[in-house]
Amino acid sequence: MDPNHQQFMSRQLAQLRVQLLLAKRSVCHAGWQRLRFTPTYDKLYYICDGEGWLQVGRKQLRPKPGELVLIPGGLEQSYSVTAGPPYTKYWCHFRSNVPLRRLFHLYGLPHAVWAGDSADLSSSFQELVEHRANPGPAGPLRIQSALLAIIAFFMERALRFQRAKYASVSPRELMETLHFIDQHLSGELTIDELSRQAHFHPNYFIRMFKRHLGMTPMRYIQERRLEHAQQLLETHDLAITKIAGLSGFKDLSHFSAAFKKKYGASPTEYRNLLMNGHADLMPAGQSDVPEPSCLFENNSG
Repeated sequence: MDPNHQQFMSRQLAQLRVQLLLAKRSVCHAGWQRLRFTPTYDKLYYICDGEGWLQVGRKQLRPKPGELVLIPGGLEQSYSVTAGPPYTKYWCHFRSNVPLRRLFHLYGLPHAVWAGDSADLSSSFQELVEHRANPGPAGPLRIQSALLAIIAFFMERALRFQRAKYASVSPRELMETLHFIDQHLSGELTIDELSRQAHFHPNYFIRMFKRHLGMTPMRYIQERRLEHAQQLLETHDLAITKIAGLSGFKDLSHFSAAFKKKYGASPTEYRNLLMNGHADLMPAGQSDVPEPSCLFENNSG
């Protein structure tokens, strides 16, 4: 991997913190199916046996036993059984403070990697299942350790297949722009300022940014501000107005409307869900509610 790519990826992963929502080992049945939904949480599958298919965006996958799958939140997806025996799998839902969807897009990472019959991987998933079901004083540490180990396992293999996506721009310029945005989310960020930072004409900068990130700079900034606000709500007991300001929103009503559009709940409602221990659920009608589709379990993943 290019040293600039590696430095940016290492910096992002060094900041990674995760919150486990659900973890189970499930045997799916013939009704395991859900089409065209977009969860905000990230998910991992470790396929133990059986058949099925997943669709992430426009890409259809048929993970086989021994494959580890990571699907970042914010991507439209579908899944279903096939005519063969349904999946037996370990799976978990989690939230992360680093936008994994952006890393997948930026580095062209695959959603499935070969793991084989890995005792270490099975053990890590089993730790998630056990410590979520029976939390002890050290349970949160065990969960963080096991979940980060699974993500590291995936990333090490996925990065071997990383596709270079920088044909006409230095990686350093784009990476430095993304880092600059993250360091200045609370302030005014304009196209003129960002293009000066990257040493590009504003029009070229917008085209380059959209080509590599899949969205305009201003939309990216909006997404990062909302993700930053979500992280602050989950980790700090700050006033909503303070969180809005720290995330770069000058107007509280605009912040509340944008947050609700993305996450299905206003900042206040989201905080109440957190306080009541239901951060993994969204209000009725949203796409994050787990679905009943597996034998022996209430959820399918």
